[in-house]
Amino acid sequence: METNRLKENQTKKKSKVAYYIFGAIFLLAAGIFIWQYYQGKTSADEDDTVYTTTAVTEPIYPDTENYDYYNKLLFDINEYDGISQNYREGIMKVFKDNGFFEPAEGERRFSMTKIKDRASKVYSFGDFTGQTKNNEPELAFLIQSEDANESKLFIISNDRDVLFRKDYSDAPIINSFKKGSKIFMESEKLQPSPKDGLIIKSKNSKYALVYNESSKNFDEFYQYTNQDLIDNKNEREDYQEVSDEPEETP
Repeated sequence: METNRLKENQTKKKSKVAYYIFGAIFLLAAGIFIWQYYQGKTSADEDDTVYTTTAVTEPIYPDTENYDYYNKLLFDINEYDGISQNYREGIMKVFKDNGFFEPAEGERRFSMTKIKDRASKVYSFGDFTGQTKNNEPELAFLIQSEDANESKLFIISNDRDVLFRKDYSDAPIINSFKKGSKIFMESEKLQPSPKDGLIIKSKNSKYALVYNESSKNFDEFYQYTNQDLIDNKNEREDYQEVSDEPEETP
């Protein structure tokens, strides 16, 4: 009887050991399955983030080394921190498409200004055409020759398309204004701008650039100074006085 009881206890111990081993194997397998599931789910989420946060198109310079090189070449001062990568690549595209990175022999070399006090005045954002999407504005920027005797103004979309280009024989500065701002448009009377626009200010002049919905182009309007208005008024009065003088009879 003692022997039977001993065998029964040994059998129970073996059953418990087998149960524990089976349980451990089950938990290990379940753990591996759960880990693989969440690992796969995390990778998919990361892929979604990569594709959905791509602003517009694939980078122009997918090679990081090239992007970093041109980025430092054009935007090596902190005053350009307000220009995000998508727009920086748009500016790079303008340089690349126009041969500004490697100008032909005899042609001027252009760059973004390296003067810190001037840098914040050579680019500006706005909904210039009234056609921006997803709150992604258009960008106006100026590049200048090494001797600062020539500048080029570009306006690009968030898609990096060139919307406007103009050459200047000096080094102007720019800033944007909102739709409804009062500007001079073809008269000496201030009027609300129909769209966001751009002020281009040179040493001796100031113009407003406003998109024309009908012509699908930008119109440039001279902005009068107070002295301009006074001088124009005096000229009109002088002309009127001369016109009012009676003609001499022979």
